[in-house]
Amino acid sequence: MWIGDIQREEVNMVKRRILLIISLAFLVGGIGRLVANEGVFRIFQMEHLWSGESFFIYLYRLLGVFVIWVGMVLFVCSKDLIRYRGVIRASVLGVLLFFVVSLLTGFATGLGLKFFLVDSIFSLILIILLYVIQKD
Repeated sequence: MWIGDIQREEVNMVKRRILLIISLAFLVGGIGRLVANEGVFRIFQMEHLWSGESFFIYLYRLLGVFVIWVGMVLFVCSKDLIRYRGVIRASVLGVLLFFVVSLLTGFATGLGLKFFLVDSIFSLILIILLYVIQKD
Protein backbone atom coordinates (compact mmCIF):
# COMPACT_ATOMS: atom_id res chain seq x y z
CA MET A 1 0.00 0.00 0.00
CA TRP A 2 1.20 3.47 -0.82
CA ILE A 3 1.15 6.36 1.62
CA GLY A 4 -1.54 8.06 -0.49
CA ASP A 5 -3.73 4.96 -0.24
CA ILE A 6 -3.36 4.87 3.54
CA GLN A 7 -4.27 8.55 3.85
CA ARG A 8 -7.27 8.05 1.56
CA GLU A 9 -8.46 5.14 3.73
CA GLU A 10 -8.09 7.24 6.89
CA VAL A 11 -10.09 10.07 5.33
CA ASN A 12 -12.72 7.57 4.19
CA MET A 13 -12.95 6.16 7.72
CA VAL A 14 -13.46 9.65 9.19
CA LYS A 15 -16.16 10.40 6.61
CA ARG A 16 -17.91 7.12 7.43
CA ARG A 17 -17.85 7.92 11.15
CA ILE A 18 -19.24 11.40 10.57
CA LEU A 19 -22.06 9.97 8.46
CA LEU A 20 -22.71 7.35 11.13
CA ILE A 21 -23.02 10.09 13.78
CA ILE A 22 -25.38 12.06 11.53
CA SER A 23 -27.51 8.96 10.97
CA LEU A 24 -27.70 8.29 14.72
CA ALA A 25 -28.74 11.92 15.32
CA PHE A 26 -31.59 11.45 12.84
CA LEU A 27 -32.65 8.23 14.54
CA VAL A 28 -32.69 9.88 17.98
CA GLY A 29 -34.53 12.92 16.60
CA GLY A 30 -37.15 10.73 14.95
CA ILE A 31 -37.72 8.71 18.09
CA GLY A 32 -38.06 11.97 20.01
CA ARG A 33 -40.82 13.04 17.66
CA LEU A 34 -42.61 9.73 18.11
CA VAL A 35 -42.78 10.11 21.88
CA ALA A 36 -43.19 13.91 22.03
CA ASN A 37 -46.09 15.34 23.94
CA GLU A 38 -46.94 18.64 25.60
CA GLY A 39 -44.52 17.90 28.46
CA VAL A 40 -41.61 17.41 26.07
CA PHE A 41 -42.44 20.69 24.35
CA ARG A 42 -42.55 22.35 27.78
CA ILE A 43 -39.06 21.05 28.61
CA PHE A 44 -37.73 22.84 25.51
CA GLN A 45 -39.79 25.96 26.36
CA MET A 46 -41.92 25.54 23.26
CA GLU A 47 -45.20 24.54 24.90
CA HIS A 48 -47.07 27.27 23.03
CA LEU A 49 -46.26 25.41 19.79
CA TRP A 50 -47.86 22.19 21.00
CA SER A 51 -51.33 21.39 19.77
CA GLY A 52 -53.38 18.56 21.16
CA GLU A 53 -55.34 18.41 17.93
CA SER A 54 -55.40 14.98 16.35
CA PHE A 55 -54.15 16.20 12.96
CA PHE A 56 -51.11 17.92 14.52
CA ILE A 57 -50.18 14.80 16.47
CA TYR A 58 -50.72 12.68 13.34
CA LEU A 59 -48.38 14.88 11.24
CA TYR A 60 -45.77 15.10 14.00
CA ARG A 61 -45.66 11.31 14.38
CA LEU A 62 -45.41 10.86 10.59
CA LEU A 63 -42.53 13.35 10.58
CA GLY A 64 -40.88 11.24 13.28
CA VAL A 65 -41.13 8.09 11.17
CA PHE A 66 -39.76 9.95 8.15
CA VAL A 67 -36.79 11.24 10.17
CA ILE A 68 -36.10 7.70 11.40
CA TRP A 69 -36.21 6.47 7.80
CA VAL A 70 -33.66 9.10 6.74
CA GLY A 71 -31.45 8.02 9.64
CA MET A 72 -31.69 4.40 8.55
CA VAL A 73 -30.78 5.25 4.95
CA LEU A 74 -27.77 7.31 6.04
CA PHE A 75 -26.74 4.53 8.44
CA VAL A 76 -26.62 2.07 5.55
CA CYS A 77 -24.74 4.62 3.41
CA SER A 78 -22.13 5.04 6.16
CA LYS A 79 -21.08 1.42 5.66
CA ASP A 80 -19.94 1.94 2.04
CA LEU A 81 -19.53 5.53 0.85
CA ILE A 82 -18.49 4.59 -2.66
CA ARG A 83 -21.35 2.17 -3.30
CA TYR A 84 -23.99 4.59 -1.93
CA ARG A 85 -22.51 7.83 -3.26
CA GLY A 86 -25.61 8.40 -5.43
CA VAL A 87 -27.89 8.10 -2.40
CA ILE A 88 -25.73 10.57 -0.48
CA ARG A 89 -25.84 13.00 -3.42
CA ALA A 90 -29.62 12.69 -3.57
CA SER A 91 -29.69 13.34 0.19
CA VAL A 92 -27.78 16.59 -0.39
CA LEU A 93 -30.52 17.71 -2.79
CA GLY A 94 -33.26 16.61 -0.38
CA VAL A 95 -31.71 18.50 2.53
CA LEU A 96 -31.21 21.54 0.26
CA LEU A 97 -34.94 21.46 -0.49
CA PHE A 98 -35.64 21.20 3.26
CA PHE A 99 -33.35 24.20 3.88
CA VAL A 100 -35.13 26.37 1.32
CA VAL A 101 -38.64 25.37 2.43
CA SER A 102 -37.90 25.77 6.16
CA LEU A 103 -36.34 29.19 5.63
CA LEU A 104 -39.03 30.52 3.30
CA THR A 105 -41.92 29.07 5.30
CA GLY A 106 -40.49 30.38 8.55
CA PHE A 107 -40.24 33.91 7.18
CA ALA A 108 -43.56 33.74 5.32
CA THR A 109 -45.51 32.62 8.39
CA GLY A 110 -43.74 35.00 10.78
CA LEU A 111 -42.90 32.07 13.04
CA GLY A 112 -39.95 33.76 14.71
CA LEU A 113 -36.29 33.08 14.07
CA LYS A 114 -35.74 30.98 17.20
CA PHE A 115 -38.22 28.40 15.91
CA PHE A 116 -37.02 27.86 12.35
CA LEU A 117 -33.51 29.27 12.07
CA VAL A 118 -32.07 26.35 14.03
CA ASP A 119 -33.54 23.90 11.50
CA SER A 120 -32.26 26.00 8.61
CA ILE A 121 -28.73 26.29 10.03
CA PHE A 122 -28.66 22.57 10.91
CA SER A 123 -29.73 21.65 7.39
CA LEU A 124 -27.12 23.99 5.86
CA ILE A 125 -24.37 22.36 7.94
CA LEU A 126 -25.73 18.96 6.95
CA ILE A 127 -25.63 19.93 3.26
CA ILE A 128 -21.96 20.88 3.59
CA LEU A 129 -21.07 17.71 5.48
CA LEU A 130 -22.91 15.41 3.07
CA TYR A 131 -21.33 17.17 0.10
CA VAL A 132 -17.85 16.71 1.55
CA ILE A 133 -18.57 13.09 2.45
CA GLN A 134 -19.67 12.17 -1.08
CA LYS A 135 -16.61 13.78 -2.71
CA ASP A 136 -13.62 11.58 -3.62
